[in-house]
Amino acid sequence: MYGNNNNLFGIGMIAILLTSIYTAILASLLMKTKERVDYIYHKERSNKDA
Repeated sequence: MYGNNNNLFGIGMIAILLTSIYTAILASLLMKTKERVDYIYHKERSNKDA
C-alpha cells in the first residue's frame, strides 16, 4: 500500500514540475510577443507622426 502511495506522490511532483516549466515557457513567449507588438506599434506611430 505504501509503495503505491509513494508512486502517486512521484507522479504528482512530476506533473507540478512540468506544469511550472510549461507556464514559464508560455510566459516567456507571451512577453516576447508583447515586446514585438509594442515595437511595431511604436514604429507605426512614429511613421505617422513624421
